[in-house]
Amino acid sequence: MLAVLQREFVYLWYYFDLQLRQIFPFWLLGMLLGSAIAVFAKESIHNAVRGLTERRLGVLGIIPASLLGIASPLCMYVTIPLAASFAAYGVPEY
Repeated sequence: MLAVLQREFVYLWYYFDLQLRQIFPFWLLGMLLGSAIAVFAKESIHNAVRGLTERRLGVLGIIPASLLGIASPLCMYVTIPLAASFAAYGVPEY
């Protein structure tokens, strides 16, 4: 029984280690880029979103909003503070 548990632990550790090694560079890059954008590009992103909200594009507003979402490499560590700052600046949530 102990040998079976030991073997399963080795398998689990191997797959955990493998996943961690594969995802770690992307996780680190996402945190660095997200932090840099939150610090240095927040005002330009706010201005771009304000410009989109002032135009009242209706359904066609989906296109620039999608392009802005694709162009911004924001990770989850920046998305929530950025959305909160949008709300603080009066950007509507719809």
